[in-house]
Amino acid sequence: MNVLSFCLMGIDKRRAVKGKSDRRIPERVLLWSGFLMGSFGLLLGALIWHHKTKKIKFRIGIPAAILVNVLVMVFALSAFVVWDVKDDVRYTCVDDATLDQTVVDELKAGNYQCALVLGCAVYSDGEPTPMLRDRLDVGIALYKAGVVPKLLLSGDHGQDEYNEISTMYEYCISQGVADADIFLDHAGFSTYESVYRAQSIFQVERMVVVTQTYHEYRALYIARVLGIDSVGVASDQKSYFGASYREFREVLARDKDYFKSLLRLPPTYGGNAIPITGPVYASRG
Repeated sequence: MNVLSFCLMGIDKRRAVKGKSDRRIPERVLLWSGFLMGSFGLLLGALIWHHKTKKIKFRIGIPAAILVNVLVMVFALSAFVVWDVKDDVRYTCVDDATLDQTVVDELKAGNYQCALVLGCAVYSDGEPTPMLRDRLDVGIALYKAGVVPKLLLSGDHGQDEYNEISTMYEYCISQGVADADIFLDHAGFSTYESVYRAQSIFQVERMVVVTQTYHEYRALYIARVLGIDSVGVASDQKSYFGASYREFREVLARDKDYFKSLLRLPPTYGGNAIPITGPVYASRG
């Protein structure tokens, strides 16, 4: 469409110069070619051919077409990420972390090495927020049901005064998870880095990803691109404040991580390997 729009602008300019007014391309056709995903070609054609640049209709129409095209591409890419992995998401029961036995049996057959529980905000007193608590409860339920032998807790501990990992760890211990079965990733500063480090540092090949549904698609897509065999167990056990904002933000985040995964950009921190199948002590740092 961009090539077509560019060519239409050139053809119309040529006909205008030669005085072939009866063969001119209607302005509405030119503008529609821009709105139908050809806006950048229309802009380039206007600049290269010096055509329609002084017409108000095009001075407004071309930027509007670019905006529409960008929005379409942003939402289309996000939709592709969701579509690509939607069948890999499994659900918990609403209002509690009880797992359906059919799901448990299916997951056990996958022989997954761990559940990757993705971190999120904690309160200033160190208590988990409702979203984080629900993620932890589902991860613990998977562990206690025998679906996974280990929990990999990944979150933000980039500052001394903010520590998602300590909150997650202490909560799991309080719920009866054995210390030896908990691995900690203190440098999971983003979803992409958590999944990337699960593979590069913790040597995970097969895992269950635990987070809310809106977030699952991005995490699972990253894992798929990086070559990790993974499924998601969604932890939507209630409605959460600010859900609409997070859904919109997630559209942009999916686009960002689509390209990061494609380029396999390294995380903020690397480090020595701490295999999820090995001793746990090295992850306590």
